[in-house]
Formats: sequence, C-alpha cells, structure tokens
Amino acid sequence: MKKLLIFLILTYLSFTINSSATTEVEKKLENQKTLKIGVLLPLSGKFQEIGESFLKAIQLALYDIANENIIIYPQDSKGNALDSYLSAKKFEEKGIEIVIGPIFYESLERLNEIDSITFISLTNKTKEIPKNTIAFGINIESQIDALKKYLNQIKVSKTLLLSPNTEFTYQSESVAEKDALKFYRTYSYDINPKKITGEIEKITKYRERKKDLERRIKILEKSDLYKHKQELKQLEQMHTLGKVNFDSVVVIDFGERLKSVLTSFMFSDVSSKNVSFFTINQWFDETFFNENAMQNLHFPSVDLENLKKFNKRFLNTFKEEPNKVSILAYDALGLIYYCWINNNFNFKSEQLYSKKGFKGLHGEFFIDGNLTHQKLKIYKVSEKKFIKVY
Repeated sequence: MKKLLIFLILTYLSFTINSSATTEVEKKLENQKTLKIGVLLPLSGKFQEIGESFLKAIQLALYDIANENIIIYPQDSKGNALDSYLSAKKFEEKGIEIVIGPIFYESLERLNEIDSITFISLTNKTKEIPKNTIAFGINIESQIDALKKYLNQIKVSKTLLLSPNTEFTYQSESVAEKDALKFYRTYSYDINPKKITGEIEKITKYRERKKDLERRIKILEKSDLYKHKQELKQLEQMHTLGKVNFDSVVVIDFGERLKSVLTSFMFSDVSSKNVSFFTINQWFDETFFNENAMQNLHFPSVDLENLKKFNKRFLNTFKEEPNKVSILAYDALGLIYYCWINNNFNFKSEQLYSKKGFKGLHGEFFIDGNLTHQKLKIYKVSEKKFIKVY
C-alpha cells in the first residue's frame, strides 16, 4: 500500500533542547536530527506573487507536520538562471543537501554545477533536466499515460493529435513520438484565431460534407415518395451529411486558443456526442463552464477533492486563494519529510527513488531518474462541474 505523505500527519513526541545546558555530544545529536531544506522561489520581480504562493504552501506543510526540527531557508531565484545559481551556492555553503525549487525550467540552466544538492523543481518540462534535478511538475508523459489507459477503456481507435505550430512544440513532438499512445493523424494549426476555424474545416472535411448534404437535398426535392419527404425533413435540420473519419481528438493547448479550437469543431458540425475530445491538464479552469464547445471535454489532472481541501486550508490560513500548482510545493516538503523520518532522521536523496512510490495530496507518484511519474485521474466538463470518469 502506498504511503501517505503529509496530509495524514504523523504524531511524534516533541522536545526542546536548552542550548545553554546541552553538552557538545547533545549538540551534535541535535544537529543530526535537524532537517534543513532550501526553498528556491521567485520572491521578487514579475513572478513574485507566484513564488509567495508556493512559499506559503510550504509553510502550510510545515504547520501540518509540526516538527520544530525542520528548518526552511528561502532564497530568491528572481525567476532566472543566474540568481537561481547564486542562491543555490548559498545553500551549498550552509550544507543544505535538498532544495524545493526552482519553479521555472529556465532557472535550471546552471544547477548541474552544484553536485552536492538535489533540487526538486516544480517544472513540468522534462527535456534536458540537470542530473541533480527532479522535475516534480505534472508532466506530459504522465498525462499521456493516463489518457492512454482511458482511451483503451472507452475503445477509441482513430485519435487525432492537434497542437499549435509555435508554442508547445517540444510537448507536441514528445507526445507524437511516444509509444504509449498511437495517433491516427497529427496536425498543427496556426495560432491566429481567425485562421483556426478554416484549418479545422479542412481537418473535418466540413465543406465536402456540406456539399454532400446539399446534393442529397436537391435529389430528394425532386421525389414524391413519402420516405424521401421524411428524409428531406430530417436533412433540412442538419448542417452536413456523413461522418468524420476519426472518433477522438487530443488538443495540446490551453485557455482561449483551446476554446477557439473546440468551438471550430462545433462550427464544423463535429459534436462531442459523436467524437470524444481530450486535452492536457487544465488545472480545473472554471471558465470552461460557460462554453458550449467545452462540454464533455476530458483531461487528466490531480486529485480534485484533495485540491479543494488544500485550497480551503490555504484560504482559511492566509486569507487569499493559492496558486493551484502550489499544492506540488506542499507535497514536495511532505516527500522530503517522509524520507527523513523513515531513515532515522537522516535524509538521503536515494530514498526519493523508492520503487514503492508515494502518495501526496495531488495523488500517487514515483520518481525515476529526473522524472516524476504521476498516477493522474481523468475528468470531464459537464453541466458546470468537473466529473471524475477514471
């Protein structure tokens, strides 16, 4: 059975040591039982708000653990590689061996120069990660693995892969190359919203299907047969004739552009009643509730119920909404703590790679090399709710 991390808090006897009364031996033992954790986040600049939200999530984890022998040392990454490196050097001087952060992939550039520290980065990018860094974000590999299992369950066989032709190039190529999920066809589309509809019309052969309908209507209009008149009434309510040659679509995109793509499918007379639509982790974007084209959209993500609990705890504690991704920072501290207490209060980075895996608030996961493999769930948008389907 997978071990729980920190949201099921372990209870231990607390103790305090009077520094004026301790012997040198006691001081040494105390130092050995102190867990020092570096925290490398953007605490100034344009990403300051994100960094502060992650720091508060870590502080919330500390509060839940309630162990005075855990000390965090926050440093400002400023969201760039140079300041991340300089801050990491300060951790090295303090003898810190494990660091939560940085958040952004771009900040990892020089961290491989500091061999004595293991970094648990919150990035979801996995390409060319430094050897001493673990990508702890919700990566595309884990998402595709979850999608594959669900697509196999619902038995679709002709899946299209769509992605924008500029951003997410690496993610799209990574998905297309994976043996985990075979695609019937792959397409890239222009990021200009005015051009997206035209491109989706080509993919769905909308104009051909529309012409097929018009031709059939003209034929039926010339007939006096009752069955033809009945068919004509039905066709007059339709926009196209004939089915598309695919049964499912995976769109690698976010936000307004994702909405434009799915709306274009709807305008091209491709309904989610006949074709299953999927995207990647959207962190439960509630603006989807107001879009007809987003109904029945499926996506992989973290445990929604636990995310709600985390958000409520965060709001009650700090009187503000958290960055949703900050739940990963909470779990990162819990992971380190769990490894520490299960090795006689002595942290070793090797413990992070336990084959048994772990369970945090965001879900079950295990770490292999530089990559975190998450066991994600599948949700769909339906009637202003996110419903778990797998």
